[in-house]
Amino acid sequence: MTRLKIAVLSIIFSFFAVAFADVFPVPEYGYVIDFPEGFSLDDGSEDFSLLMFRHTMLPVEVMTKVWPFESYKSSADALKGTFSKIGAQGEIDTFRWRNQPCAISKLTMQNAALKGQHTGWACVIPLTGEKKGWLTVLAYVPVESASRCEPFLLSVLDSVMTDVGSYKDCGIATSYAFPAGVKKELHLNIAGKEIASQIGGEDELAAQFVIDREWAVFLLFAATEHAIHAWQRFYRMIARDSMGRTKKIAFDIQNALMADAQKADPDFPLAAIAQTLLNWSQHFTYARASQTEDKADFVSIPSVLEGKPSDCDSRSMLLAVLLRHMGLDACLFVSAAYSHAVLGVALEGKLGQTIHVDGTEYLVGETTAKDITLGMIDATMQDSEKWIPVMFYD
Repeated sequence: MTRLKIAVLSIIFSFFAVAFADVFPVPEYGYVIDFPEGFSLDDGSEDFSLLMFRHTMLPVEVMTKVWPFESYKSSADALKGTFSKIGAQGEIDTFRWRNQPCAISKLTMQNAALKGQHTGWACVIPLTGEKKGWLTVLAYVPVESASRCEPFLLSVLDSVMTDVGSYKDCGIATSYAFPAGVKKELHLNIAGKEIASQIGGEDELAAQFVIDREWAVFLLFAATEHAIHAWQRFYRMIARDSMGRTKKIAFDIQNALMADAQKADPDFPLAAIAQTLLNWSQHFTYARASQTEDKADFVSIPSVLEGKPSDCDSRSMLLAVLLRHMGLDACLFVSAAYSHAVLGVALEGKLGQTIHVDGTEYLVGETTAKDITLGMIDATMQDSEKWIPVMFYD
């Protein structure tokens, strides 16, 4: 790839990075990668079908390659063909992600371009947009760094998004490790209403896998200049996974609460639902998930829905996820200075304490103080400069 081409793609990236620090969009093929912090574009082809990324702190490299559909008959064939071209090998498994036939493999690789043997993960996802093809993603490290970097490599695979729907769905690596299975009944009591829904039988386990993995990734940057962006990405990756697990739950809640919400606020019933959910969360049992650095202090969203004790960031994310499914612009605000987290929800015309992000005013929602309304926050926590926004994918 010429220096000009790299510069053009870097400019595209810089516009996208206003909201998300290390998100690389490839508009030519319609996919996006929300990389962990510290990646740079190293090389690639003139048509962007091949891109090479290198990490600035870790010995991690990522390659993306889009093969024309006519080159291979299946995702497995595309991965097998890729392996033969780069001197890699590994057992290839196939499965469906977002109803597309995908392939995945843990690989080993040694070729003239690499110093020593490398290992990592690879996947192939069919691209079915305007420019179709087999998207192949490989993330790899020298074998001596494999143990340390394993969560990092899986996080890279999970950060690939190939369409708008995938912005709100579980990542490909997690979906492979925890395939959708038997659902179990979920019963919620919100504002005196018994709401029946369903949750995945392994959702708690899968969600905890994502939390533990992303916390391991965050810890790599906790003492660096990338700490704030890595913290935001930690929550963003969990939020995306959580949205994939709560679609039906959000629908069932909205359906059960809508009639009363229309009576309470005929002009803006979703605002009434947001307030109802805030009051609901304020009465959850309180507990910290962890008070040691080696484990994330975050209770998974499926666990909160199952009635497990929770803290401010888990509750705020739960509400943000549910409200976004209902069509509201909601986010999470976290603060190291206040050791706290609050919900943010854009409710035009509603008054109260807000935090401004890129032209939008978000009313704050306090989930751990009982019976207070949206737009109210402790007077000692009103400095908006001390709140870090965690925005979700649109």
